[in-house]
Amino acid sequence: MRAFFSSLVLAGAVISHVVQAATPAAIEAEMRRRAAQQAGPAQPSSAPSANRFIVPDQARARRTAETVYNTWRISLIRGNEQAWRSTTSNSRQMKVRNLIVSQRGTFPRDFFREAQEAPKLENFAYVGSLQGCNGYTMACTYVGRVQLGDGRAEENAFVLEFVYEGGRWKLDQTRLFNLSRLPEVRQRLHARDIELLKEQDGFQPYDRIPPTPPACSSPALIGKVFVDCPGRLIEMTINGVSLHEFDDERRADVISGGLKRGVNTITYKIENREGLRRPSMAIGIFVAPETPGNTPICVFDHILDANGTAEGGTFTFTISNEHIASMNPRYDGPKPQPFHAVPLRERPRE
Repeated sequence: MRAFFSSLVLAGAVISHVVQAATPAAIEAEMRRRAAQQAGPAQPSSAPSANRFIVPDQARARRTAETVYNTWRISLIRGNEQAWRSTTSNSRQMKVRNLIVSQRGTFPRDFFREAQEAPKLENFAYVGSLQGCNGYTMACTYVGRVQLGDGRAEENAFVLEFVYEGGRWKLDQTRLFNLSRLPEVRQRLHARDIELLKEQDGFQPYDRIPPTPPACSSPALIGKVFVDCPGRLIEMTINGVSLHEFDDERRADVISGGLKRGVNTITYKIENREGLRRPSMAIGIFVAPETPGNTPICVFDHILDANGTAEGGTFTFTISNEHIASMNPRYDGPKPQPFHAVPLRERPRE
């Protein structure tokens, strides 16, 4: 599991500003879970609603989604801040801003300089749309082939998540779901099966308007959190500012507002995902190097094998001057250890 941390750090994981992916196992598990639930009455936008959706006029929903998305996409290509803000939700604007600032970047300059070109909707076939939160959120699903990085093009579901604010629809995020191991899902998407969209939350609209996080300040120390949580859902808050959610996945996030010398806090809860295997899991918090040649240092970990019971909690950990000094390869003092949320087990002697 330590090798997992090292490989992620050395890879210099890049966090996408917009696109998120989901695992096939998570999709299948959610389909089973959602199918077993009953729909309930809708709630006001300030609170989560039960699993009830509005099926809007599909032609009108598609026109709205494609107008907003295409305007948003062109704004990224052309670096048009005004157009980007007019088509991006308030919550997403602040999350992107915090992500840039937390890495000592300048917003919005660095965002537009580093933004990757978003997929063209012409490469996808429209499946359908659902609205939630009393009509103030909308999810529009497409299906088609897309190439990510240097890999070969594979068929994906492409989901656009919108919120209605300030009298207009705005894009909040997009999601890509690889369908290569989900033939039944792929078939139903091509058949434009609206019922499928109701069964799995990856295709569903938000049940509440995403809250806009507070603007973070420039970090004292750049921090990253790395999580590998197969079969589990982890909701996490770091230093009361940085909010994270990891769902049956292996991912790295930049810590909003970063870390600080001295006392830091982390709070998280761990929920088992029904129908999924739960092998070993790991959480690690690292101070990222800012001096060329220095290496990351782990200051907190929660490492658990498949036999352990995964429990969350609130923990306080301290980043010392020795932690920072040890990032230099020429440091010859005793290596400071991270705070262990779970005591590490000693390996049996041979």
